[in-house]
This record gives sequence, C-alpha cells and structure tokens, in this order.
Amino acid sequence: MLKRRSFVFSVLALCYTSVSGAQAEHSVVQDIILHSDDVHLTSRVNENFQPYSTSVDTAQLLLDSIGYKQPVLNIPLVRSFNQMDAGLSICIMNKIKNPERNNKYIFSLPLNFFQTQRLYQLSSLEPIGSELLDENGAIKSLKNVTESYVDSAIVLPKTNSFGTRVDEELASLARDKKVTLSNQTFYTRFMDLFSAGKADFALIFPASIYTRFGKSMPVDVRSYPISGNPRFVSGHILCSDTHAGNEFIVRVNKGIESLYQNPQYVKAHTDYLPSTMNDTLLLGALSNLKRQ
Repeated sequence: MLKRRSFVFSVLALCYTSVSGAQAEHSVVQDIILHSDDVHLTSRVNENFQPYSTSVDTAQLLLDSIGYKQPVLNIPLVRSFNQMDAGLSICIMNKIKNPERNNKYIFSLPLNFFQTQRLYQLSSLEPIGSELLDENGAIKSLKNVTESYVDSAIVLPKTNSFGTRVDEELASLARDKKVTLSNQTFYTRFMDLFSAGKADFALIFPASIYTRFGKSMPVDVRSYPISGNPRFVSGHILCSDTHAGNEFIVRVNKGIESLYQNPQYVKAHTDYLPSTMNDTLLLGALSNLKRQ
C-alpha cells in the first residue's frame, strides 16, 4: 500500500512539474511585448496571415512555434528603442546586428536571411564609371559615387541598419547627399521620388524590391552591389537586456532551431528569391542550417 501511494505521489509530482514548466514557459512568452516598424508584418502576423515576404512568413512560423498569440505592435523604431532604454521588456522583430545595438541589447539566433542591399540608380543617368567600381563591378565607395553626380542623393529608410560596413559609410555622407524617409512609407515614397527625378539613387534589399514590385518596376533602374559587403545578412529578434528579455531569447532560440529543420522555413526564403538573383550562397546557407 505504501509503495502504491509513493508511486501515485511520484506521478502527481511529475505531472505538477510538467504543468508548472509549461505554465512558466507560457508566461515567459506572453510577458514580452513584440514591436515592429514594418506595417506589412504587423498587419499580417497573428492577424489575417497570408504569405507575403520572407520577413513576414518567418516571423509567423516563429510565433506559431513558441505559442505567441498576441498581435505585433506597429511602433516606430526610435520609440521602441526609447521604451527599451527606459527598462521595458520589449522585443523587436527582424533587426540586423551592428556594434551599437550589440552593446545595448540582446539578439536571437538568425531568424531569416536576405541578399544584402544594392545601390539602385535611375537608368536615365549615366552608368557609374568603371573607376568607381572594383573588378567585380561593385561600388568601391558610396561617398565617391554620390560626389561624382551633381545634386545627387541616396534615398534611405530613416532608422534601418544595413550592417556595419554600409552603416559606417552612410554616416560619412554629407547631409545633402541623403534623403531619409520613414520606414513605414519608404517603399512607396522612394519610387515617387525616383519617378519625379528628385533622387538618383536608393539603397534597397533586392528581396524587398521583388516583394513590392515583382518583375515590373515602375521606372527603369540599374543596380550595383557594394564592394566588401557580405553577400547576405541575417535578421534577428532584438530584445531589452532585462530578465524577461533574456528568458524570452532563450525560448525564441529554441523555436528558431526547430525552424531550421522545417521545409516551410526554407520555402519562406526561396519563394521570394527572383530567378535572376537566385543566390546560391544563400541557398547553401539554408541547406547547412537544415543539416545542423
């Protein structure tokens, strides 16, 4: 009889531990507020989801994996950072690492991968001179390119990071060589500026161009890679360096690791790779993740 009672108590204790663990994990997930400055993401993820882009589709796969059911709030990036710096436990979807962010916040494993940005130029302009390009046809210096065109400027999203290499060079450009637009309106307004001839260049990720315009750009453009830039960059979940933020990152990383083995995760990337830019390096990286 004593043995039977011990067995029953052991089973109950095991069940209680499992339930308590599940509740704790659920609390970790739900205690965090998720932000994004991408209205295409916030209007779809955990809302009326339909496949749309790599950043949107991988975000939905991740939140499904970790059981996060709340909407992602559409908040300007500067405001998100201000709230995080005030000690609030907030995480932001799909952000690129750079030294400044690394020093202040914590990051998840890579959630998604993108071909790095290219410099798009109106085709009505003279092509960039060979002296400004390296042997692979990539731009050696954004500063030298903009200075070689009178009254030229690059259209940029206001608060995006393009990675360390490009961020440093953009910081060196004269103020009149940059036209900054809010992240929310960037992809519609930059094309308006292009079409009106009010800007000559734009720095954009190819996947974003393809998602918004497919094969039919409203104006004729040519594009150039940037010398010394990696072939692709990764997007991450960025969190406040708080207790809740650190616990959430642990849970998110488990979810991301499970996605690496999911065929839908690879599809969320390959569906938005234009055939003319089928990046074998990116596809190879995804294949390596599946073998880990």
